[in-house]
Amino acid sequence: MTNINIELRGYTADILDKILQEGYAKTKTEAIRLALFEFDQIHRITEDELYEKAAQKILKNISSGKERTAKYTVKVRA
Repeated sequence: MTNINIELRGYTADILDKILQEGYAKTKTEAIRLALFEFDQIHRITEDELYEKAAQKILKNISSGKERTAKYTVKVRA
């Protein structure tokens, strides 16, 4: 993954802060990734093959122990 340093001011910084305040993301980095992902979902910039490759890489990292996942259970109330 590419590492970059970004300084945001004004309108864009306000949007980033609002994303964090509203709980859409926990960190600024996560908020930026979420925004990029949503932009791509709307404009279809990348190919489906790229999503497949990314998913395969994530699954490989999980199975090798390089990446961890959290287990969630849904509790249904009667």
